[in-house]
Formats: sequence, C-alpha cells, structure tokens
Amino acid sequence: MSIHQGVQVMKKRRYFDDFEEYPLARDPDRKKLGGVCAGIARYFEIEPLIVRIIAVICLLVATQASLIAYGLAYLILDDYSESASSDADEFDHSR
Repeated sequence: MSIHQGVQVMKKRRYFDDFEEYPLARDPDRKKLGGVCAGIARYFEIEPLIVRIIAVICLLVATQASLIAYGLAYLILDDYSESASSDADEFDHSR
C-alpha cells in the first residue's frame, strides 16, 4: 500500500476530519482547574475523566515536569470559545 492510498483510507475513516472539528484549546465549559485536560479530551474526543486520571498519574510520577507542562499548556492554549470565534473570523468571506 502506498502512502497516498493510506491517506485515502484514513480520510475514509475520518481520522483527519475529526481533529479538524475541534481545535486544541482549553475548554472553559467542562473545566475543573484551568480547562487543559477538558480541552485535550475534547480534541481527542474522549472523556475528560480519562485525561484527568492520566494527568494525576503523571503528577504522581513526575511532579515537577507535570506541573510545568500543565502550566505551559494553560498559558499557550486559548479558551475554546475564543479559538472557535477566531476560526470563524478566518473563514468569514463576507468582509
């Protein structure tokens, strides 16, 4: 199977389409702390509880690295509502 055929198969299975639906952003509607885990869960279309459990396990194993990663993600990622409106502005051709 060539790479082109593999990409076509993945497009048929909607792997790429699903990721385009939700940008990687914090989710203020389902947040517990900063919305980072909820945003990651929304992006991968899984339950936020799964991402939160993984985050807690990472926190127990590598506390400092986990806190730094969460803090950076909080600072870098926009709120989902803000990023969704900016994406809509990019595709607004009526201007």
